[in-house]
Amino acid sequence: MSKALALEITSKGYAVVEDYVGPDDLRMAQAFVFDAVTANGGEYIGFAGTQDLGDTFLASLPADPDFVALCRNIYESAIGQPAPDVGFYQILRCLSGGSAKKHSMRFHFDSYILTALIPITVPDHGNPGRLAIHPNTRDIRRTYLGNLIDKVLVDNRLSQALFNWAYHRGSKRVVRLSLKPGSLYLFWGYRSLHTNEPCDADAIRATALLHYADPHADSWIKQRLRRH
Repeated sequence: MSKALALEITSKGYAVVEDYVGPDDLRMAQAFVFDAVTANGGEYIGFAGTQDLGDTFLASLPADPDFVALCRNIYESAIGQPAPDVGFYQILRCLSGGSAKKHSMRFHFDSYILTALIPITVPDHGNPGRLAIHPNTRDIRRTYLGNLIDKVLVDNRLSQALFNWAYHRGSKRVVRLSLKPGSLYLFWGYRSLHTNEPCDADAIRATALLHYADPHADSWIKQRLRRH
């Protein structure tokens, strides 16, 4: 299964495992998201790590043996090297309210090779906040400096304006995915330029993101920059 998923990610830009999360676990996570957004005045809220996720499945997913094995096997199938014995960098993003637009349509590369995305809730009206992926735009850089240059070239007003212009012109090189809550979406976040469409202010779009394997984790330059 992992080899087939890795091949699909590379050839198509993404892979999907339908209904990966059970209905009871999904409902509990959806209730958590609704309460969190409500408590924050209906505006965007995000959670890094697992410590504040209560009893939801998201609190234990990064240590789930089946999930860990799936991600490591996908990595090994694609990279051809043993998977690093590292954990996940996890984020739960809950877009809602007027601030949702600020967290949308910002094309970027992830710092980690594999990105696993699980939609918790998506809008049932208006703009559903599709995931937009420009698959496999770059190779894995040999150095952190090369990766940093890529990010500087992408994360500026001119580049973002050009990416958005091409996107709204209907560029056929971009995959636009409507997300289904509870399914698991996998793509090479490090290699693929990607973003999310905005959702309406009165809706909630919540996605869990688990990032695996930073190829520059041991970079001296990266460690020095983090200290400053």
